[in-house]
Amino acid sequence: MESGHPHFLQSTLDHTHSLRLTFAYSDGDIRLARTERVAMIAPAEVTARPTGDQAGYWVEVRDARGDLLYHRPLHDPTRESIEVFGEEPGEPIYRVDNPKRDGEFDVLVPDLPHAAELSLYGPPPKTKDRYGPSKELLKHDFETLRRADGSSADTEEKEEERREESGEEEERS
Repeated sequence: MESGHPHFLQSTLDHTHSLRLTFAYSDGDIRLARTERVAMIAPAEVTARPTGDQAGYWVEVRDARGDLLYHRPLHDPTRESIEVFGEEPGEPIYRVDNPKRDGEFDVLVPDLPHAAELSLYGPPPKTKDRYGPSKELLKHDFETLRRADGSSADTEEKEEERREESGEEEERS
């Protein structure tokens, strides 16, 4: 394989696991719903690094210095429109606006040794200009994502709220 080929550069893997992140969305709001560490390799980067005026959705993994370690573009995960099949066999498939935009989508990112934070970018919520520059929609610390392996982000947030309300403090070792 030629060394100039983009996939050749990623043939030396520094990870054997990835994080499967499940995001939930409803009425323009996106939140992290679940995290799961899996023994699989995340898809390779196949596009140029995002720029400041980039439109669309993507995820980024950065190290503690803010250097980009990994990025991956996402096809509109919140489904602005949906495919509809014709009533009769052989009728064409067409797209219609999705009036109730809620659901979930998964993203697989590599669990890199020096990963410090994960960001999800996309059009600002409820924007009229879906093709204007994207902004950071969510940011999560990678250590928190690793600790949340197999659990729901909602469950952890609710447990933290319960501790705060009851005045409990986390044990520090």
